[in-house]
Amino acid sequence: MSLLDAAERFASIDRSQVLLDTKRCLHTQDQFSECASCFNICPVQAITVGKPPALDAEKCESCLACLPVCLVGAFRADDDVADLLTCATHIEDQPVELLCGLHPQPETGAEAESIGIQIRGCLAGLGTGALLTLSALGLKRLTLRADSCSSCKWHSLHSEIHLQVARASRFGHVDIICVDEIAAPVERPLWASKNPPLSRRDLFRMMAKQGQVALARAMENGVTASKHQPGRDRLRLLSAVSHSTESTSIANLREFGFATLTISTACTACGTCGRACPTEALRFERNDEAMTYALTFSAQNCIGCDLCEHVCLPDAITLNHEPTFEQVFSEKEPVVVESGSLVRCERCKSWMATRDGMKLCSLCEYRRTHPFGSILPKKIIRKSQP
Repeated sequence: MSLLDAAERFASIDRSQVLLDTKRCLHTQDQFSECASCFNICPVQAITVGKPPALDAEKCESCLACLPVCLVGAFRADDDVADLLTCATHIEDQPVELLCGLHPQPETGAEAESIGIQIRGCLAGLGTGALLTLSALGLKRLTLRADSCSSCKWHSLHSEIHLQVARASRFGHVDIICVDEIAAPVERPLWASKNPPLSRRDLFRMMAKQGQVALARAMENGVTASKHQPGRDRLRLLSAVSHSTESTSIANLREFGFATLTISTACTACGTCGRACPTEALRFERNDEAMTYALTFSAQNCIGCDLCEHVCLPDAITLNHEPTFEQVFSEKEPVVVESGSLVRCERCKSWMATRDGMKLCSLCEYRRTHPFGSILPKKIIRKSQP
């Protein structure tokens, strides 16, 4: 195959096709996971319930709504956010209207001085984080056009679009609205997100706005599908908050999926929670030479999946699903939530936290007192209790 043939084949690949990496799915990592984000949101039932869920590629229509709702980024595809950020650097003070790829009349809008930008897929495929990254670039006003949702085959995503706008608006960084009706549509410029017009004047303008261009690239940098990190919407939200100079009045972050945790003295330093954490929000570090351990925690990376709590045998982890903005963003991360000295278990010789009167690790102690018993996850024990 020649280089030209390879280039043409590579260019023909549809990178908007949605792929599912089941190894990253919470249902693969935690049998008790109750996450239902992806199969609840799919407008064409291309994602079926399961542990893990299954994606029917033939049914999937690449609305891309599953991308921002997946907490761990198990769904992968190219969206238009990077291109939208580039478009934003071309805009001076004009209001911006965002339209989905199926909008029947994208060339008209509410204001003649506004700029319409049409993306592939549904507007629900952007996510709260993407709206915040756009707002952090200084757009005057951002309007999401949901006026054609009622007749769209993806109409079930209409409420998700409104929800994302409502969440983004709570940060108060920019005027973000969602409209269901345009009373008197007028013609105005329309850009394709991947191919905005570029005049000589635009070139000079972009040269003068290199700082903003660099900011746009920095905000999207790292939002890729890699192991052990939150999903793309969380990463974009974190990037937008870190680059924003505006204050926020959000009392708690429950609806955004954040959580904080505390570790009790019952911790045995087994390290299971750190190994299980799908986003590495919780990390276990052991120093064999110094015979010490430390558990560090990043509230910004925590998605509140409860997996660490499910695997903690001594029930030492308590999660708070209603953290304040200050608890998540004011701390210098990561923070040490538990630390101490280590000693060897007298029976199995594994490391364990030093505790007065304890010579056996929790597993050996259980086997000593229950020689014919089995340790059941506390989730099962709680379900079996009347």
